[in-house]
Amino acid sequence: MNFKRDIIIIVTVIVLIVLLFVSNLYLGDADIPLGDVFSILSGGNAENEAWSYIVEYRLNRSIIAVFGGGALAISGLILQVFFRNPLAGPGVLGITSGASLGVALVILGGGAFVNALGGTAVLLFGALGAIGVLFLLLFLSKYIKNQVTLLVIGLMISYFTSAFVNMLYLWSNQEQTREFVIWGLGSFEGLSSNQVLAFTSTIVVFLALSILMIKGLNALVLGEDYARSLGIDLKLQKTLMIVVTSVLAAVVTTYCGPISFIGIAVPQLIRIGVKNNNHAFMLPAAFLGGALLGLTADIIVRSVGNALPLNTVTALIGAPIIIWTIIKMNKRLAGM
Repeated sequence: MNFKRDIIIIVTVIVLIVLLFVSNLYLGDADIPLGDVFSILSGGNAENEAWSYIVEYRLNRSIIAVFGGGALAISGLILQVFFRNPLAGPGVLGITSGASLGVALVILGGGAFVNALGGTAVLLFGALGAIGVLFLLLFLSKYIKNQVTLLVIGLMISYFTSAFVNMLYLWSNQEQTREFVIWGLGSFEGLSSNQVLAFTSTIVVFLALSILMIKGLNALVLGEDYARSLGIDLKLQKTLMIVVTSVLAAVVTTYCGPISFIGIAVPQLIRIGVKNNNHAFMLPAAFLGGALLGLTADIIVRSVGNALPLNTVTALIGAPIIIWTIIKMNKRLAGM
């Protein structure tokens, strides 16, 4: 019975994603007939030539919302298993902060990087910042076996990188500060088709890697001793978990800004709605949930003329879920 119920929920989410995706292509300041939208997508001609560019822009934005939201949700789900903590999320290891520091070096640090590398400077330095934190964590994980301790170190790395960003603010001008603040608010817009291809390709590769962790994730839910009894290589499993979650979070942060709450809130919603605890089912469900939340947030942003930052919308949706989770945890602990 629960399996049928779970399938119904997943199918419903897929239908909602399709409807929201099509709505995101249709809605906007330019009123483009739905028939022309489908004609453009199928390679045909539209009544107005400018509509082709508008539909391409909306299509890119919708794809980024789907894959960005899905990647953050997968990252959050894996991290919550890794730390055995429902409040763990993609920003918890300092990867998001590392990417932010890299972007800050370009935007706030001066025009030399931009002049030398052009528009790729933000992406390159954001990725380098995230990778730097990733390698630091991988190095420390050799000596630190306790996940909670590694979690605390990740938080300290976040504070450390934030301190550097604050210092860069002192040396930047008003225009640079404004550009970085806008990036920090998060957005699924502004990417070219080539950037969308690079973005989605990277995410697909690392989502495929997450499939290799399904057996280990199922075992780790029941404890490390149980995982060892099944012959799981815990060192390899944990390394894969850190690499996959870090790269997924880094890619989304670099391209879209530090988007909050999706990675923490969606896994909680999935656990409420879906009763199947097998990660062969949970991982796709989390991706679909993240895609749905990403599209929903983006449509809300567009419906008010981009007046609301994306992070504001995701916080309005995600924060109540996190508060509910904390209350539920406290009730459970009080009953013990």
